Amino acid sequence: MSRDKRQQERYAVRWKIRFSSPEVSCESRTADISQNGASFHSDIAIPHSLRATITLSLPPSDQHPKGRDLSMHARVVYCILQGKSGFRIGLEFTEMEGKTAEVLSKRLARLDAMSNAII
Repeated sequence: MSRDKRQQERYAVRWKIRFSSPEVSCESRTADISQNGASFHSDIAIPHSLRATITLSLPPSDQHPKGRDLSMHARVVYCILQGKSGFRIGLEFTEMEGKTAEVLSKRLARLDAMSNAII
């Protein structure tokens, strides 16, 4: 978990993420996530401000033993070259339908509770 100038806590998790737009599609793993956005690594550069549909694959939990996919809309807020490892892509979540925001919030709260228990 870390905090910088963002308002929300970020959690270092490696959840599967699918990025889909008419221009670019890719799959990766998140580097970190918050209630308002996420970052991930990509072999390709993704243009700043590009809007896309994101699907996050949450790992299994007590409530969802097989895991759960969450879909939302996002836009690219940065794309940084990271040497030979490719690009780090930063996303801002722009729209979550139904209970997506609530499900993500509950999962992040569980991560927060687990990190506080370890300290």
